[in-house]
Amino acid sequence: AGAVVLGLLLSIYGAFARAALGAALGVCVLALLLLLRGTARKAGLGVAAALVVLVLLTPAWRERFGKAVDNLFGSGERSLAMSVGWRLVREHPWVGVGFGNHKPAALATQAETGITDLLATDSHNLWLTAWAETGLVGLMLLATMHALLARALVRRHRMGSLVATGALLSFMGFHVLALVHYLPFHPSVHLSFMLVWGLGLCEYREPEH
Repeated sequence: AGAVVLGLLLSIYGAFARAALGAALGVCVLALLLLLRGTARKAGLGVAAALVVLVLLTPAWRERFGKAVDNLFGSGERSLAMSVGWRLVREHPWVGVGFGNHKPAALATQAETGITDLLATDSHNLWLTAWAETGLVGLMLLATMHALLARALVRRHRMGSLVATGALLSFMGFHVLALVHYLPFHPSVHLSFMLVWGLGLCEYREPEH
């Protein structure tokens, strides 16, 4: 299992997927703290630390992180998409522009904001996009759904379900990614997460002989 996880981390490192690597490392460190003890935990944390050092020492990765900061807090694409999302929220705070209407609503601001056809699809943030499209009502319903899901996964985890523990870790990783991605725009990714959560809520019994 450790070899598979390390392979996945290295594949993300090789693909220069910034948000995915950050989320994956965070989830792995949390898993090590929750599930392992002694030498195994120390070895895992050592590998995670080594990967962080590798990232920091790689010029291409340092450039990627520099661009990520500008992307989010400067004049980058995500910053622009989020600023347009906030504009839609301010103009339609209660019921939003309508589910699936983010793009036409965002493109209507193109003359003033310079938003492109591709960036107008969503606000590059799960919560901001939900608020812009479905208003405060939809945002509260989404938050309620995720809160209830988290509560159910935590309950199954405390009952000793290792599958639920994995699902809970994936839930945390999902919400890290959701800060910079509107994951429903990537159906295979979104549905994969939901499949893992569903498996985490299942009960497993030993077959009777």
